[in-house]
Amino acid sequence: MKVTIRRFILFSLCTLVILAGCNGEEPAPATPSPDTAVSTDTTPTASTPAEPVTGPAVVDSIEVLILESFPVQINVRVRGVLADGCTVIDEVNTNRSGSGFNVNITTRRETGQTCTEAQVPYEELVPLDVAGLPAGTYTVNVNGITGSFTLAVDNVAGAEPTAVPAPTDTPEPADTNQALINGRIWHDLCAVSTDAEGENIPSEGCVASAAGAGFQANGLLEDSEPGIPNVVVTLGEGDCPAAGLATATTDEDGDYVFTDLPAGVYCVTVDETDAANTAVLETGVWTSTGDGIAAAEITLTAGEVHTGVNFGWDYEFLPVPDVDLETCTNSIEFVQDLNIPDDTLFAPGQEFEKGWRLRNNGTCPWTTEYGLVFVGGDQIPAPETNLLTQVVVPGQTIDVSVQFTAPDAFGTYRSNWQLANAAGESFGINGLLEEAFWVQIEVGEADATPEPNSAAIGGVVWEDVCFLDANNNPSAGCAEIEDTGFYRADGSLNFNEGRLEGITVTLLDGACNDDGSLNSTAIITTTTTDDAGLYRFPDLAASTYCVAINAFSNDNVDLLIPGDWTWPFYGVGQQGLVIAEGEERLEVDFGWQYSE
Repeated sequence: MKVTIRRFILFSLCTLVILAGCNGEEPAPATPSPDTAVSTDTTPTASTPAEPVTGPAVVDSIEVLILESFPVQINVRVRGVLADGCTVIDEVNTNRSGSGFNVNITTRRETGQTCTEAQVPYEELVPLDVAGLPAGTYTVNVNGITGSFTLAVDNVAGAEPTAVPAPTDTPEPADTNQALINGRIWHDLCAVSTDAEGENIPSEGCVASAAGAGFQANGLLEDSEPGIPNVVVTLGEGDCPAAGLATATTDEDGDYVFTDLPAGVYCVTVDETDAANTAVLETGVWTSTGDGIAAAEITLTAGEVHTGVNFGWDYEFLPVPDVDLETCTNSIEFVQDLNIPDDTLFAPGQEFEKGWRLRNNGTCPWTTEYGLVFVGGDQIPAPETNLLTQVVVPGQTIDVSVQFTAPDAFGTYRSNWQLANAAGESFGINGLLEEAFWVQIEVGEADATPEPNSAAIGGVVWEDVCFLDANNNPSAGCAEIEDTGFYRADGSLNFNEGRLEGITVTLLDGACNDDGSLNSTAIITTTTTDDAGLYRFPDLAASTYCVAINAFSNDNVDLLIPGDWTWPFYGVGQQGLVIAEGEERLEVDFGWQYSE
């Protein structure tokens, strides 16, 4: 996803949205997926074909993989797109005629299903029967896309293999009865710039976003796309979700491998919210999976070399798009205060640091020559130079702060601030010169001090319900998505909606990470919701906190997945807040919509 969209979900790539189950205790199995929107426009039963629709698969590219073994083993990695979420690979048929291999891949689409309306990338690994072939060059044709490979010697056990080509460095298992899994984590490239009329211009490799707004990378591994090093990949035994068996870290090319595996079922995953991966992956979305989750279930036979378990990651703010600095616009969206609520009391001369979270909602990138500037109101002593520490591209957020000293005289002070570009030209909220963000304080003698550690945070976690009745009419509690005919739960707590018991809620020190990740070193404590869905963190000091629920944690995955958040925002399961001593904030609620 790029600068024109915002990622609201850790889990979804699809165009359309979730529909929840309707009972108050457990996810209703018939409720639509969060990644599959439901349309009220359905095809009449009378016109639905009785038989599934079949046809040739769309193939975009093939890659011939020659494994470093002898006799040589050869696989063909096939990549393409399926027409929609209901279309699946049906058959893969391979035959050889002379020196040519022909691979025919077909698809099948069952009729009468509710489907996503976006194309879905796929990848198939097709083995070729090359045992006993004489030396020579062979062609491979997959649905009209051709490639070739060369055997330097006869591919027969006992022949001299010294000249056999080996274009892959996939390692062999130590024991031929042991299998391996190999793959790559790569940067799926897409950059979106804006022309003089404000129209978005996607680069090559971009496709329409599954969220229905803007663009994202296409989910296909292309030659120009680099691997991502230092990503931790997890292997679990059994069906997904599973973890805990082993981990591997990608090398400088983004490749990883798990070796010496017995036959069985395995789950390969990458958790972008894991602390080890957060700094590497930053903000982005998985593009190569149909559900936006980096997970693959692999069934290995004895001695199998299973390659191509790849995951593409589209950084939200990389690569930085090319823009015309003469015509682009500078603008700020105020996101939140990070600390120091309005009218906080300070003693004369007391030093304090005020922080804000801002988003670049213009079209110019903010460089490190941009900085915070005082533009009006009361002059509270502060440094004149407050330059940004990083480049902020359109759509990206940044936390900024200024060090202040409270004035000597008692009173109320409000100091207004904006950003200024490299030329010193200031701009404010939504690009307006008259709109600023501010710090407002009271200077005076301290009031009676509340008891220390007397603040509290709490709320309710509830099941947000939306479904379509037998006539395809949305239930109460549904909200239409921008005149699309698709619905999801409305994010409002209604009297008849169930509360969720046993959900683990985490309290973290400091502001929430904008990318939705949780910093394990910032965790203060956890609690669980009671039978009324309520949770509470008592005995807190005045500070900035983040309240978060990780749906994929071991404690929550069986209680929440599959589904997605509807409150406080769609796809967002965390809230940041600043509390004072003695303050109670008991409305920090979370709404969850189950899918089938």
